Amino acid sequence: MTSEPSKLHPRNPHHGRYDLPTLCAKYPALTPFLTRTPTGAATIDFSNSQAVQHLNAAILASYYQIDFWQLPSGYLCPPIPGRADYLHYAADLLGQLPQHQGQVPQGKQVRMLDIGCGANCIYPILATRSFGWQVVGSDIDQQALNIANTIINANDRLKGMISLRLQAKPLQIFQSIIHAQEYFDLVVCNPPFYRSAAEAQAVNQQKWQKLGKAKQGRNFSGNNNELWCDGGELAFISNMIKESALFAKQVGWFTTLVSQQKHHNLLLALLTQYQTVEVKQLKMQQGQKSSLLLTWRFH
Repeated sequence: MTSEPSKLHPRNPHHGRYDLPTLCAKYPALTPFLTRTPTGAATIDFSNSQAVQHLNAAILASYYQIDFWQLPSGYLCPPIPGRADYLHYAADLLGQLPQHQGQVPQGKQVRMLDIGCGANCIYPILATRSFGWQVVGSDIDQQALNIANTIINANDRLKGMISLRLQAKPLQIFQSIIHAQEYFDLVVCNPPFYRSAAEAQAVNQQKWQKLGKAKQGRNFSGNNNELWCDGGELAFISNMIKESALFAKQVGWFTTLVSQQKHHNLLLALLTQYQTVEVKQLKMQQGQKSSLLLTWRFH
């Protein structure tokens, strides 16, 4: 029986199953969390939040030379292959800008803004280590930024490459974050998904019931602002689109994940109100999960 071909971006280094023995050799702290499938293959319990966090730390150590990555309980612990996929597709977009002449740009001259970088700081880490880009991460949660800053300061390869900014006005996205005369080649965003804490909790509980678990773990959790906002994904991205017009000449490509298909046409209709906007929709596939990368730029 052959496995299905990977649907990740061709440059994504995380095709196929995790090579857990190799990851353990690079990051021995993962070893105690290994278990075996009925066929004898190495795996971990993905409902165990500590196992998932150590898996992420091992991946970051093995593929991105990150010496320290750790989160307190309650913060979102994202799957790295999908986050890397986003950035590789976004890098292709940058190559389409006239100044890059069809080549994926590398180095510090490329600047990326991550809206809602969170405590995990995953997108800035992957962008810096994969492409050498300079990254600004913004968030409305000062504690999350403090945790992200601890990760940055613990890794010499990240120092001077990633800076963090607090969004003191939670209803704003770009205002007060993008400074006057400042330019970003790329904006990335993984917006809050749910419309309320109750909705997030209900879906969270369903996931645990499917796994036959009664107790919550971090891989299904996250702080409130990581998971939900008033109006959910649609309201957040709509606000993002409206504010982006104010910074049309200061950003190369605006991009965001769109998780719910029912929002696609509504967001496209909002974008088409701007006559000078170019829009691209990129479909990404990670295993059984598909998601849309909505991207736009102003001419």
